[in-house]
Amino acid sequence: MRFRPPRAGRQHVNRSTGQDGPAPDSHSLAARLARGHRISADEASDIVGQIARVLMGGHAEGQVHGDIRPATIGFGKDGRAVLVAAPPPRPGESMAYLSPEQIQRQRVGTPTDIYSLGAVFFEMLAGRPPYAGPDPERVGSVVTVPGQIDGIVTAMLAENPGARPQAEEVVTVLESELTAPPKKIVRTTSAKARRARAAPALVGVLMLLLLPGLVLGGWSAVRAGETRARLGDAEPLAEILPSSVALAFDLSIERDALRGGGRVPEEFLAVTDESIEAWTAAVKRLERGGDPGPRRRTERTAAALERLSEFRSAIRSGDRTNISADLATYTNAVNGLFDLTAELPTFDEEDLARQARNLEAIGPVAEVLGFERKIMANALRRGRISDRAIAELRAAQSSWATNSESIYREAEPGTRQALDAISARSFEYGSYSVPSQRVVLRVLNARAVGDVVEQLEDGGEGTSADQVWLADAATFVQDLRNVVVDAAQKLADDITREHDEAKSRTIAWGTFTGVMLAVLVALGVVLLRSRGRSVDA
Repeated sequence: MRFRPPRAGRQHVNRSTGQDGPAPDSHSLAARLARGHRISADEASDIVGQIARVLMGGHAEGQVHGDIRPATIGFGKDGRAVLVAAPPPRPGESMAYLSPEQIQRQRVGTPTDIYSLGAVFFEMLAGRPPYAGPDPERVGSVVTVPGQIDGIVTAMLAENPGARPQAEEVVTVLESELTAPPKKIVRTTSAKARRARAAPALVGVLMLLLLPGLVLGGWSAVRAGETRARLGDAEPLAEILPSSVALAFDLSIERDALRGGGRVPEEFLAVTDESIEAWTAAVKRLERGGDPGPRRRTERTAAALERLSEFRSAIRSGDRTNISADLATYTNAVNGLFDLTAELPTFDEEDLARQARNLEAIGPVAEVLGFERKIMANALRRGRISDRAIAELRAAQSSWATNSESIYREAEPGTRQALDAISARSFEYGSYSVPSQRVVLRVLNARAVGDVVEQLEDGGEGTSADQVWLADAATFVQDLRNVVVDAAQKLADDITREHDEAKSRTIAWGTFTGVMLAVLVALGVVLLRSRGRSVDA
């Protein structure tokens, strides 16, 4: 899961609307924003409403544009806003318009376009894109806008895709200036229970009183059973997540050491050997679970590890002839291990859902750090850094800072404390207190590596600057690995606990429902007999 911007070619909505390439004499919204042209709330609403109407047709067919940003919004000769083709974004350029599911490499859908359009809407109104985070930033806190615009922008930027409005809802709100839904009309019923003779009436009342209990018990038993089944499916996979995450980090540390042009220390190789053994043992238990999806993923990862076995043996002997080819195998194995978290089911339990989301976000974020280490190692080894490398490094560092803040806020209290411990209480802000991260910030500020190389070599006792920096970066990644493994273990333990509790609730509610049903049947028999006696009388 190497960090990369989206490809501009995924613009299926354009074809469904007849827009294939730039409109003649069109001017992009990006050009207008770059020139500092002021866009009023009315004009911004009009532009967004027109683009939302364009998206409606494609979204109705399940098509996703996937690359909405100011550069892909143009204006035709008649002044109407249209979707246009645009060059692929430079690294980091499109980050402000990527939805959370795009950044976290989750499945995208039509809500992805709504988030990106909301970010463009925010920028037109506030003069800058919104800041990423778990809670959408309200444009009304930056500039003064009408209440319905503040509300629709905030809804479009919701972190949960299911909470975002559809394209037609955006059009409805912007074109009708809808501020609140109409009040619901509540109709009261006037039906009353008919009275019967004394004995049947009393039994009937008792049955009516017991009926809600029967419904509640049955519904609760079904819900508990569904939860039990869902958690039962998740439990085998959750058990291998700690060993999978540990192995993914260990392989990434080896890979980054090879990228840096240095040797892989024997202690790195020994740790990875232990991780491979632990992971293999855990996978054998998973195979007995019978879930085909995770098993296919683990089989592909096992095949990648098999291909790496000979290469890792060559590393031990000092043979570096096939490094470039096998770095891709390392990355495939790392991605496969991190992706196992995506196989977990969707949890209704908020605590489990939050833990799973946070754990799933670690993979892409860890790969961003690996991309950063690749750039820094090359720059420190050469003693210089290009403008392109500076831009890529800045995008990677910005992505790391944004996502580390989100991960920290969503983490469990114990995990937060562990993250504070490995980052001197700066993980929430991009880990700027970690020595290797401070070096990155210094290089970005100075746009050069000369001074950094000199200081690293002075304290390296004969070790090259890139190896000194990589060693410190590997220490931080190793510390992060231990925290994430503990978080994965906690998730596995919580799933097991919730599964056991759901099993107990299923039994308890099932027993309750059975008792209520037996009592209702007995009362029904009594009622029938009472009515029979009444007729005879």
